[in-house]
Amino acid sequence: MSHAQRKKGGNEPWRNKERHYCSVCNAWMASDRQSILLHENGKKHREAVEFDLKRRRDEKSKKEKDKKNLNSLFAKINGAVGDIPAPSFGNAKPWEIAAAQEQAVQCAVAPKPPPAKREKKKPVKDEPFVPPLPPGPPPELPPFDPNHGHYIIDGTIFLEGQVYANILEAGMPVHLWMGSSFATDLEKRDLRNCNIWKTTALLAKVVKKRPSTDSKEKKVTCHVSYLRTPTDEDETLETDVPSSRIRLVVGSDPLIPGTLEEAHLALMGGRHEIDVSKKPDPEKDKIDDNTGLTGWSTTTIRKTSHHYEQVQERKRQRQHEKELAEYKEKKEKEIQARKMEEAKYANAHDSALGAYDVWSSANAAGGIEGKTRAYKGVDITKETKLSITDTAKSLSKGMGSVAFKKKKIKKKGNARKRSADDD
Repeated sequence: MSHAQRKKGGNEPWRNKERHYCSVCNAWMASDRQSILLHENGKKHREAVEFDLKRRRDEKSKKEKDKKNLNSLFAKINGAVGDIPAPSFGNAKPWEIAAAQEQAVQCAVAPKPPPAKREKKKPVKDEPFVPPLPPGPPPELPPFDPNHGHYIIDGTIFLEGQVYANILEAGMPVHLWMGSSFATDLEKRDLRNCNIWKTTALLAKVVKKRPSTDSKEKKVTCHVSYLRTPTDEDETLETDVPSSRIRLVVGSDPLIPGTLEEAHLALMGGRHEIDVSKKPDPEKDKIDDNTGLTGWSTTTIRKTSHHYEQVQERKRQRQHEKELAEYKEKKEKEIQARKMEEAKYANAHDSALGAYDVWSSANAAGGIEGKTRAYKGVDITKETKLSITDTAKSLSKGMGSVAFKKKKIKKKGNARKRSADDD
């Protein structure tokens, strides 16, 4: 069999073979099942299918929205024009029906409103200037009820989570209601239901704004962890727990207020100011000629608590630790960058290419002063400028005849050996 016959029917790209086309990826592949499955299970194909489905859903919703808006617009136009009864043509001819329909369409257009009458401007009388009223005081907040949001059982004060949600903090030991979600506040306060409350650890507090209202009211949920049974080794994590299922025990932990008064102050922001200033008295407000000051008096009383100072100290400590961690991370990055820069110059003459470093400067290689040497390796970041003929060129010369040199064998000559006996 000749060389041409052996190459006939090969795997050349110009041979006409059945191929499979993927319209999503705009790609061709072999028509066998293995190649198709390999392509469809690929990451690029799955991402392209997901993107195509998302695009189709968006287009469908947009078309439905446009159609709905168009129908509502037509309904408004028909409502403004009024319902016009369709005329009965009877046995009229086609051209008469078309003319009647055209006339009906022209009549259906809403008539233009009559021009508005211009009112004559009356002469303005000289009226006395009335200054605007000063803005009224801001709306008063509802008074704080000190008897709401807590209850006492056997001398222990419990704070309800839905009222004292603002003072919740990560790390607090809290009680979690494990009973029915439809239980009332009276059922939760009942002494007989104390075994339904479970002691848990508060991991995080999540504050979300209520989307249904435009007010600044926020919804507080918590993430807690606990052991279901005393023999459990793994903790159970429960997320997005409403504050109505949580209660606090006053004085049970340093993070929780120790007294009911501290809890009230913490709920009001940690501080409470009382205005005790009285009406100015001209006799007491006389200025002393020696000091230039009036007498001393009390205007406001500010109440605060030790718990509030501890909370502020913890906030400052957390902020300091955060800044310190960021500073250490920044310093470590600077040290790593400096080490890499030093290693670059230290290994300038000890690269994998041998006698020179591809990134070294001209001074290290004995080049021109102040100029850098061109990169002598293979730069993979640049695009190769090759024609299609260069890529299709065969590197081997084919099956040409190869002649090997044969070593010539020399014939041995008739060598005569002489011995001592011949002499």
